[in-house]
Amino acid sequence: MGCSPDSLLAWFAPWACALGASAAASVVAWRAGALSADGAVAAVAVGTVVAGAGGWSWAVLLGVFVAAASAVSALPPHPQKPRRSARQVLANGMVACLAAVGHALGVVGAGAAFAAAVAAAWSDTWATEFGVRYGGRPRLWGLRPAEPGTSGAVTAVGTLAGFAAAACCGAVAHALRIAPAGWTAGAGVLGLLVDSVLGATVQAQYRCSCCGRGGEAARCSCGGRGVQVRGLRWVDNDATNLLGTAAAAVFGWWLASGVP
Repeated sequence: MGCSPDSLLAWFAPWACALGASAAASVVAWRAGALSADGAVAAVAVGTVVAGAGGWSWAVLLGVFVAAASAVSALPPHPQKPRRSARQVLANGMVACLAAVGHALGVVGAGAAFAAAVAAAWSDTWATEFGVRYGGRPRLWGLRPAEPGTSGAVTAVGTLAGFAAAACCGAVAHALRIAPAGWTAGAGVLGLLVDSVLGATVQAQYRCSCCGRGGEAARCSCGGRGVQVRGLRWVDNDATNLLGTAAAAVFGWWLASGVP
């Protein structure tokens, strides 16, 4: 039996609206300098899948996270427009997309997994932005002082900001009836901790051969080339973000699905 025109329209209309809204929001973010050109394309894909498969309440939660991340990037004393690339957008949004698809397929606990993934990304973003601006000298494992920009190094201010972000995401997810606040916040904190541990152990770290500064990128901001001093070359910050959101999503799904 074929599908009637009405049923096809009923299926197509929400996806068309999701695509239109995501494209409009991504263009605004690109024009504002928050996204690169390829980042805007990736954001359209992520937003369309989340809104189309998860629903508009899911899109609102994702939008609140993006707005909160952009807002802290503009804080003094170093306001900036991060121009996030496609890799960065997908590292923070791919797991959320998969959870939205799972929701459309009827997977139990997909909403909690989605909220947890967003909470982890939100938590990591605030921890980094507040820690760099106001946290002072970071420390590895909370003990040994480290250079600013060292993968996995944390500050007290950044850690508290990460916890606050997870709590904010939990409150919004609860208000939108996507997932319980406590589960979301707890999973977000777990994702933040996983991200930090991976950053301190397996993420590649480089030291510039020209200025001697350490960092996460093979090319230093001074123009010099970095020499890898630890970690795995293929594990960069985007990889740790992806794994952190995945860990949070799995934990959120486990809490909601009742798996022993």
